[in-house]
Amino acid sequence: MGLALTLGCVGEAGTAEALEESAHEFSTTPGEPNHEEITRTALAFLKPAVLDALTIGNVATDVEFHFANTAHFDDCNFSGGAAFVAAKQAEAVRALGPGIALLDGDALAMLAFANSLHAVQDFYAHTNWVELGGDVLVDQSLTAFPALRPYSAIPSTGFVVVQGAKPKGMAVVRDDDAPYPDYAVVTVRHRRTTAYGLVSGTVDYEAGDYCPRPVAMTHDELSKDKTSLAGRTAQHLAAKSLATRQTRHEWCRLNQLARDAWGDAGTQRLAAWVADPSSAPDCSTE
Repeated sequence: MGLALTLGCVGEAGTAEALEESAHEFSTTPGEPNHEEITRTALAFLKPAVLDALTIGNVATDVEFHFANTAHFDDCNFSGGAAFVAAKQAEAVRALGPGIALLDGDALAMLAFANSLHAVQDFYAHTNWVELGGDVLVDQSLTAFPALRPYSAIPSTGFVVVQGAKPKGMAVVRDDDAPYPDYAVVTVRHRRTTAYGLVSGTVDYEAGDYCPRPVAMTHDELSKDKTSLAGRTAQHLAAKSLATRQTRHEWCRLNQLARDAWGDAGTQRLAAWVADPSSAPDCSTE
């Protein structure tokens, strides 16, 4: 049965059926289905067919955007990754507007939102956020996902975004001879101030490498994608927990963006995706 049939008023037939048929091709199983688990745990209050569509669209991001570091926060391309998330969520909001047919719009919105979720989930597994001691979300606002500008400080932690050529007078260092996780700790020194530096792993087949050479690490050296990575189980679990919390928060962001764009009609469209309102997040507090 196609997703359009199980969704009722949600989902366009061609798009939804194509997503469903892609489920096995794009799933991360028989490996560790971490994107699937994070999405299903964080958004368990949604209708099963909506959750299926979001999960499939999430893992399909690895194929559709396989060579784009922006979709995975790789190669220290933080400004590109943040722009990808914001653009995909804006795309989802536009699809919920009155100018697109109900069924078509919901299917397009689900796919775009799913793409954005993949990126924010990768943020915690592909960067040194956890190794720096980050135990809060990168962002908890309800406005558009914030720009992460090179060598700016992230308000929630004070970590400095390390991307591209460093400003004059700044030093960016790490001890690459230290054992993990210490070798993933990057320090930024500028004038009389010292802060932790946020970096992500480099991927050879993705275009663009913005990691300064003195602190660069490969994806394999830094990623926390799997529990099977020796010596990184605790960091993997921490990254997965943060990714789950961020995913749940992104639902709140999407609702607010839809309200800002379309008023009550926008939030009502998203309310039709929900199976159990009692377990949905209270977006006034999360």
